[in-house]
Amino acid sequence: MRPRADLVQFVRDALTAGRGRAEIRQAILGAGWRDRDADRALGAFDEADFLPPVPRPHGFVSARDAVIYGLGFFALCVVVVCFVSLLFDAIEALTAPMPRGGIEGQAWRIAALVVFAPLFAVTDWRADRESPVRKVCAYAALFFAALVILFTLVSVIALGLSGGLTVALGAKSLVVAGTAGGILAYYRTDFRADREG
Repeated sequence: MRPRADLVQFVRDALTAGRGRAEIRQAILGAGWRDRDADRALGAFDEADFLPPVPRPHGFVSARDAVIYGLGFFALCVVVVCFVSLLFDAIEALTAPMPRGGIEGQAWRIAALVVFAPLFAVTDWRADRESPVRKVCAYAALFFAALVILFTLVSVIALGLSGGLTVALGAKSLVVAGTAGGILAYYRTDFRADREG
């Protein structure tokens, strides 16, 4: 992520005035900024003794990043939907005398998992954790996973109060909540890094 423009301008003015980096950093922290903000603002300029301070090149969001991370996010969605559907089929096979669907529907879901799970794994493994596009995708996944958990909880409580909660619905609710919880756990490092930095 890029540092805030007003803080970068402050660092530029302070360096131009001949202030040392340690002194500038202390002033930034004293004003209530976080360590990460100070490091990013100071890191925007080369440490060479040259006035005015020389800005460092900074990354930008490319169309390539948008395509790669968008494809990875789509792959995650397909994997989650197919995985949950297969588990729903298994629950129905165990609890219902006549399970819905057949082998054809399961074959399509398994095929989608075989294609999209490696695609997600590769795009996420090669991902730049500081990419703005990846951060947006990670936070979108966190947002939707949190919503799924909350709405699942509401559904279970409502069905329990109305007497409509069956073993199969309870098991399906656990599958949905567990899958969403797994997504939250997977992306927790991104959330912690942004919060603590």
